[in-house]
Amino acid sequence: MSNDIIATVPNFTLIQAKAIYRGKSGKDLKVEFKDDQKPTVIKEKLVEFKEDGGVVFRKAGEATKTSSELIKEGKPPFKEPKVKDKEGKAK
Repeated sequence: MSNDIIATVPNFTLIQAKAIYRGKSGKDLKVEFKDDQKPTVIKEKLVEFKEDGGVVFRKAGEATKTSSELIKEGKPPFKEPKVKDKEGKAK
């Protein structure tokens, strides 16, 4: 059983295909991944949750939710990317 982790990683870090992008923190990327799929370089761990939703670690002031928390609330774990039409406008 692996935990869900949200951490900041530096640019040009190789990340597994199943990682979820959770935004930016300054110049660094916030990425969610499983404990067994973590990248080799992690700048700062922000949140760590068990698969059942139990908190292992949360940095003070961090409000980003993991996919397991979102599923528990009945929300989708990630947003679908916006599709642009031929004119470059988002639908």
